[in-house]
Amino acid sequence: MSEATLLQPGTVIRPTVDHEAVKLLVERLYGISVLELTEMNGYDDKNYKIIEDPNVKNPLITNHSPFGYVLKIMNSMDSKNVSFVEAQNEIMNFLLTRSVTCPKPVRNVFGHLHSVENIGGKQHAVRLLEFVPGELLKDVPTSEALFYQLGEFVANLDNKLQNFNHSGLVSREHMWMLTKVPDLEKFKYVIKDTEKLDLVEEVIEEFKYAIVPRLDELEKGVIHGDINEMNVLATSKVPNSKSDYRISGVLDFGDIQYSYYVFELAITMTYVMLLSGDPRSGGLVLAGYTVNRRLPDDEYRLLKTLISARLVQSLTLGAYSIVQDPNNHYVTSTEKADGWGLLKKLRKSKPNPEDDPTDWKAIATEYLTRS
Repeated sequence: MSEATLLQPGTVIRPTVDHEAVKLLVERLYGISVLELTEMNGYDDKNYKIIEDPNVKNPLITNHSPFGYVLKIMNSMDSKNVSFVEAQNEIMNFLLTRSVTCPKPVRNVFGHLHSVENIGGKQHAVRLLEFVPGELLKDVPTSEALFYQLGEFVANLDNKLQNFNHSGLVSREHMWMLTKVPDLEKFKYVIKDTEKLDLVEEVIEEFKYAIVPRLDELEKGVIHGDINEMNVLATSKVPNSKSDYRISGVLDFGDIQYSYYVFELAITMTYVMLLSGDPRSGGLVLAGYTVNRRLPDDEYRLLKTLISARLVQSLTLGAYSIVQDPNNHYVTSTEKADGWGLLKKLRKSKPNPEDDPTDWKAIATEYLTRS
């Protein structure tokens, strides 16, 4: 795969578009008159929550989404890979038929699930999805049981995706894939603090010698690739209750990839630890995951390096996005949740001392024993 398919320093790929242009785009492509338009979070794509006017001209939308829609304008780099756009649509329809709650793609007035549009002088893939109700994981009261359920949910998701294949995922490469951690060398110049830069370089080197030589031994399959607190839905079991939440669905398939199952687990554990502020919470995710999917013994030992690598990846690319595009107000949740502090905790912890907060296998075993 050539470097042209990977994000390079100095490249702006995020769409440039204003709200009025978005409204016109939705009306032209989907026959929807917009009553309310709200921009949602996004790293290098743009996402908009849309509430429609009842007077919709698109005869293909026979069942109007009662909760509105999400318009997704994909970055100019991913938009070049039409097969990958198709893979995202197909994976959602695949999961919907297998009882996984996720967004449903909507056909445009031409009968297609996406189109490529000239926006701001660049080509961007445009899609419309039905909005899925529920609260984001970041906004609900957390608990040991909820983190355990997330592990179960992700393992179940990976199990179902074992039966999903698409040519658009075979050769796709992206800077947010964990396999691309060595390529962070090109972006580390944005880290100005010497202590932080030392951590970044240490983790990149460790990834090169501890993970890269082992890749051929790891179990592969299609993974979601970005299970975090903004891509997971939770609902309360009791209507109008503010407690007793359960994991109910998954969003944002922009990072789907043919990769390694242990990467999926490590990414999920990373964001749960950031959300809770406690490294031990990763063990609760691990407990739930391993109930539904076996983790080979050798792969447990890779988790600390993989989690450190995800933190470094998120912190570095998040800092780069702000340096490169001052109008991009996206700040990674990793930065907000003191990802540097968590990274320092992980790097300082020693293997196997008593009550090690990163001995996630022991924490998982203890939780399962008392549950």
